[in-house]
Amino acid sequence: MAAAPAQAASGCRSAPYSASFSIYDSYGEFDGIEVASFPSGGTYRTTSQCRDIQVKNTGNGGSGGAPFWACVVYPGQATCANGWTYVPTQSWRNLATNVKDGTRFNVWLSVNLGTYFGAKAVGDW
Repeated sequence: MAAAPAQAASGCRSAPYSASFSIYDSYGEFDGIEVASFPSGGTYRTTSQCRDIQVKNTGNGGSGGAPFWACVVYPGQATCANGWTYVPTQSWRNLATNVKDGTRFNVWLSVNLGTYFGAKAVGDW
């Protein structure tokens, strides 16, 4: 039997999403690549809503809605579990697939604040 596409899970990729996050530099303090971890304290936890950890770049491609790179980091690890995934504007990307329900994790976003003022996204898991 063929695997169902990620969005086929009931309620997956439809509002309300599991989380929303953003990184902004409205005062122009940073000039270059910045990485932010979400949530800012603690971890997210996967649910039965989705089989995968997914993010959608909700930016418009303008100065405040940059394309970005994202990854999943599990507790006790200091690097991305599956490497960095490029997330263009208005696009969904899977950061991890077939993740067991109840798994704790963080999402890291990397954006070039030398070119853009920020990025924004939603996630579902």
